[in-house]
Parts: sequence; structure tokens; C-alpha cells
Amino acid sequence: MSSAELFSSRLKHFEKAVRIQQRRFDILSNLRLWVVIAGIGAAVIAGYMGTIRQAVYAVLPFMLVFAFLVYIHRKVENLLNTAQTMVRINQRYLERLREGWVEFADHGGEFVQKDHPYSNDLDIFGPKSLFQWLSVAQTFLGRQILFRLLAQPSKEINAILTRQKAVRELAGKLEFCQELECRGAQTAKGPQNPEDLMAYASETPSLGKTFRYIRILPLFTAAAFILYFVQWITVQVPVILVLVQSLIVLGTFKKAGEPLNRVYSFKESLHSYRSMLELIERQSFKDAYLSSLQADLFQDSQSASSAMKGLEVISNAIDFRYSMFYLLINIGLLWDIQCAVRLARWKDRYGIRVGRWLEVIGTLEALCSLAVIGHIHPGWAYPDVEAGGQRISARDLGHPLLHPEKCVHNDIDIDDYSCIVTGSNMSGKSTWLRTIGINLVLAYAGSPVCAQKFRCSVMDIYTSMEIHDDLIQGISTFYAELKRIHLILERSRLGQPMLFLIDEIFRGTNSLDRITGAKVVLRQLSQNGAIGLISTHDFELCELEKEPWAKFKNYHFQEQYTEGGIVFDYKLRPGRCSTSNARYLMKMVGIDIPETKT
Repeated sequence: MSSAELFSSRLKHFEKAVRIQQRRFDILSNLRLWVVIAGIGAAVIAGYMGTIRQAVYAVLPFMLVFAFLVYIHRKVENLLNTAQTMVRINQRYLERLREGWVEFADHGGEFVQKDHPYSNDLDIFGPKSLFQWLSVAQTFLGRQILFRLLAQPSKEINAILTRQKAVRELAGKLEFCQELECRGAQTAKGPQNPEDLMAYASETPSLGKTFRYIRILPLFTAAAFILYFVQWITVQVPVILVLVQSLIVLGTFKKAGEPLNRVYSFKESLHSYRSMLELIERQSFKDAYLSSLQADLFQDSQSASSAMKGLEVISNAIDFRYSMFYLLINIGLLWDIQCAVRLARWKDRYGIRVGRWLEVIGTLEALCSLAVIGHIHPGWAYPDVEAGGQRISARDLGHPLLHPEKCVHNDIDIDDYSCIVTGSNMSGKSTWLRTIGINLVLAYAGSPVCAQKFRCSVMDIYTSMEIHDDLIQGISTFYAELKRIHLILERSRLGQPMLFLIDEIFRGTNSLDRITGAKVVLRQLSQNGAIGLISTHDFELCELEKEPWAKFKNYHFQEQYTEGGIVFDYKLRPGRCSTSNARYLMKMVGIDIPETKT
């Protein structure tokens, strides 16, 4: 079964589940209405024919049935929401196989960094980006961790291989990955920064012992009212106690309410966190890294999900603060103090662990995002990553964001040398540079890559491709490119393994200065030990291959002309290009350039 068939089948399964649960939901809604009507009718008849007490007795069974229907209705509503979410998830998987993924709302635009070594040029974040294509992270930390894996991963060889092994296992756990995404998606607020929650949880408790003693005062007040009703004491005693509780509420409102507000703001997220933790805890993992993440959720036989459930219960109790009867409840039961004391006790026991629990959720989400590639393209290769040298060797290497029917694959074998890539306009030079760069990013993150076979060394990636001017700072495109090239040169002098990708170097100046400057830069990069690829229209740069000391090889793309127009096959070939199509393309758009007579 192909990936498209798999996800189409799953989509139909969950669409059927939506229809079933919707019917149950509608039936229960109608039943609730009829029970209310019947209960009112029974109460009216009993009250008319008998007493008020008989009317109350008549309505009680209907109230019990109604409460039971409400309980069942909520469970069906949860099942319906889950099925609807799973429909959307599988639709998104199908869109990743097509071109609809470019419309996904979450493209990681906040992670775009103008000065990042490679992310802008390789389309890692922002519209039509790698992040937009593969992210299934629903929590704030999940998205942050995925950002770090794509933009600043640990390049220790063991760290890369550890992530790769984890992604391999998750690629075989489609049900788990989709359910984790589903549970994270069922919150109206979306990704919520848990910084304040983690900060509160790790703070030293601020409630004193006085609160723990004060909270029992409502028991004495209740006892006083009972004694008053049996006429053992006068009314003044319970009234005085109520006044005392009112003063306590007034005096402690801010101190007790501050932690309650901080936790309550995460009410919806707490439900998602607890649900995701439950799923992770009960999953069976073979990989050592995944198992270690799971083990971090248990301490002294106490699971993170059960602890988070306790915090969720406290958050639900805090919800009474937004009830119309809040003032009466708070004065009568010292409700804020009761919640604050329970919250402080919870924090004493679990607070220091909250941050780690959320990191585990986020890490699993980020790894599941990388595993998406394994779900939709199970034939893609997991790269062999080497600790030493400067090498890229690939068979059938393609750009992962291109539709499979449009993607042309090429072979490459670079071992401690650089490539000068020539070719006509639109022939595929820039795309080829991006293809190598983005697959290296995936390889270092621990993901499969778009290739039949892929081997690479661990190298820093630096690019100079999409250069823009800055009107506010008065920086021209050419000067911006100079700064970028200078950065690459400075980085190459550090002597660390490095790959550079430079597209149309010094395009903003005249041909003589461009060629002279480009040769100087390429020679320096080679002498500093860096390898890379540079695309150019300047055939003079191809002469670098002939210099005995230089480590350069020429490759090119070419086109064919037919009666129907120009045809590109996007296949990489050795040697330099011998054609140019600028005049032809100008004519295609209506710019007629006279032939030059010689």
C-alpha cells in the first residue's frame, strides 16, 4: 500500500467515525431535551394533584437521568472532537504528498533569522518552508525544540545518531505520532508559552503555615450554625465567624489569588499536557533514548500524568472564581485559600519536575515531526553520518519540498573539494545548491533525506544565496552580499569542517570585478580548507579547475531547444556549460534583442 492509499484509508475511517459520533451526539442532545420536558411535566402534574414534596420526588428520577445523559454526552463530544481532529491530521498528511502543505497556517515565521548561517537561503522557516511541511508540534516547547533541531542542532556524532535511531522507531509508530498530535491539538488557545507555569512551579513556596491553619475555619463556622439551629448558642457566634471569614478573604485576596491566576491561565493546556503524558507513559519503546525520555515521567512509582491530573483538578476548582456565586463560596468556604493551599502542596511535591515533563512532550513532538518524513516517504534513506572529513556522497538526491512528480534526482560525490556549477538561467543551479543544503539540515537533525543513499561528514553550513538590500540602514544588495561573503571567509579561517553554498557570487557589480573577486574568494576558501558549491554564469571561474593547487571540479546543467520552446532536464553533468539562454528567454516574454553582427 502506498503512502497516499494509507492516509486515504485512514481518512475514510475517521470520517466514518465522525458521522457515527455526530449521530450519537444529536440523539443524546434530543434525549436531554425530552427528559427536561418530561421532568417538568411530571413535576407539574405531581404538584397539581398532590403536594410540593411530591412534585420534588417526581422530578428527582428525571434529574438523575439528565445528569447521566450529560455525562455520556460529554464523552461522545470528546470522541467526536477526537475523530474530527484525526480527519484534519490525515488530510494534512495527504497534503504533504501533494502541494497543499504550503497553505498550512503554522510555518514557523517567528523563527526566521536574517543573519542565520543558512536557514533563510534554504527555506527552513517561513512560508513554503521545511518547518511548514513537516511540523506536527502543537505545544510551544515542541515547536521550539524542532526549531533548534533544524537551526542549531548538536552536531556531536553520537547526538545525531541518537536522534536518528529515535526517529527511525517513531517512523514505525504512525498511530502514536498521530494520536500525540491529536491530543496536543485539542486546545482552543493553541501553543501557549509555559514559561510562567514553569517559573511558578520552580519557585520557593510563598504561602505561610498560617494559611494552612486558617483554611479549617469554615468547619467551625459550619458547626456554629448547626449549634445555633439546635438552639445551643446564640446567632451572634456564627455571624461573628462569617464576618471574620469576610475580613480574611479581603486581607488575603491578592496573596492567595496571584498563584491561582497564574495556574488558571493554563487551564486548557493542562488538559492537553496530561493527555499527552498519559499517551507517552503507556507507549512501548525499544529505542534507548525514547525509553529514557519516558523514564523521566516516573518517580517513586508516581507518574507525571497522575500528578498533572492533580494540577488539572486544582485548576478546575479555581474555575469557581468566575462563577456568579463566587463571593458567597469564597466567604463561606475560604475557597481561594483552600485552592492556594492545595496548589502550594502540589508545587512542593512536583513543581521542580514540571519543566522536565513539558520538555519530554516537546522533544517527542519534535522527533515525531521528523518522523513524518518516514511516514510519507518510507523509501527515503537514513544518512550515514561520519565524524571526520569533508564529504557528501549521494545517489538519487532530490529536493524534499518538491512534489515527487516534479523532483529530478541527481548523484553527487564530493570528497574534500568544491564544485563550480554553471548552466543557463532556470536550468536548476540554485535548486541544486538548496537540495544539498536542506538534505544536510535533515541529516544533522536525525531525519531521513530525499535520496536513495546518503553519506556525509559533520560540517557547519554557511550560505549566500538570497541577498536583500536594507533601505533603512542604507545597505545595498552588493554591500549586503560582501558582508555575507566576509562572514563565510572569517568562519572558514577557524579551521573547522565547513560547507559553503554561494549562488551567483557578486552579481551586483561589473563582470571584471565580479570575476576577479570571485576567484580571490574561492581560492581563500579552498586554502582555508572549506568545501562547497558555487553557481555562476561566469565561465572564467571554471578555469580554477586547471590550477594544480586548487580543489575544484566543474559541473553543469543544460537545456534543449524544441519547436515548442525550451526544455530543461535538470540533470547534473560533469564539466562546464557551453550554452546560454538569456536572449531566448527575453524573446519569450516579448523583449526582442537584435542579433549582434560580427
